[in-house]
Amino acid sequence: MAEKEGQQTPPPKKKKKGGHPAHHGGAWKVAFADFMTSMFALFLVLWVIATSSSSQKAAIASYFRNPTLFAPGSNRPVVLQPNTEGGGQDDQDGSSKTSDGNMTDKNGVTEQEKMDELKKELGNDSLLKELGTQFKVEMTEQGLKIELNEAGSTGVFELGSSRLTPAMNRQLEHLSNLLGQGSNKLVIAGYTDRYKYSNGYSNSQLSADRANAVRERLIASGVDTSRVEAVVGYGDHELANASNPYSPENRRVSLLVLKDNGHFSIGSK
Repeated sequence: MAEKEGQQTPPPKKKKKGGHPAHHGGAWKVAFADFMTSMFALFLVLWVIATSSSSQKAAIASYFRNPTLFAPGSNRPVVLQPNTEGGGQDDQDGSSKTSDGNMTDKNGVTEQEKMDELKKELGNDSLLKELGTQFKVEMTEQGLKIELNEAGSTGVFELGSSRLTPAMNRQLEHLSNLLGQGSNKLVIAGYTDRYKYSNGYSNSQLSADRANAVRERLIASGVDTSRVEAVVGYGDHELANASNPYSPENRRVSLLVLKDNGHFSIGSK
């Protein structure tokens, strides 16, 4: 039957061809990379824990408990010596524990007896006695604490500086000779009063620099550098005379002779 005049034939329908699924991008790659980074960090932490000595673990734990005690902004804030003896293992020198928990050396001398003997020797030393009340020795849970302060005629440091006075250089050289015969680890700490500086130099920086100056003097006088476990700057946060924050006895340095196999923890008395 013929088409009517003026009527058009409709165009044929086009068939849609099947295509590939839509492209999903690289989001899975980002997720996988994050997963691999997390696993790497986990294994790195496990490796550090497995290879660190007990003293290094204690120092790391102390930092996370109170990180502000490390002098921020100082060029020499805190020094932690690496473990170079015995691979972090304790009791390699023949020492042992008694029934009451005290450590003894191979000669049967307890650690407490050694600490008491050292305290007596320092207290009876004629040269150190010249310092009078500027020199203090006390027993703590961690070990024997030796303190040098400026509450007297003999200055420890030059004013506002980490430079030791000539008199204190002589005292520290003598003290290093008394301490140099032992093997106990040492912790050196610096403290200041509440006076502030207008040039941006903080008390935390000053206390850390002063503690490092003492460390350098002891090492130069014969103390083995591996014995220094930590150097800490407390700034004006631990005052010896809290009733008078500007008292000269607040300006001091301390040397903590740790008991054998003992570990330093910041904040412990």
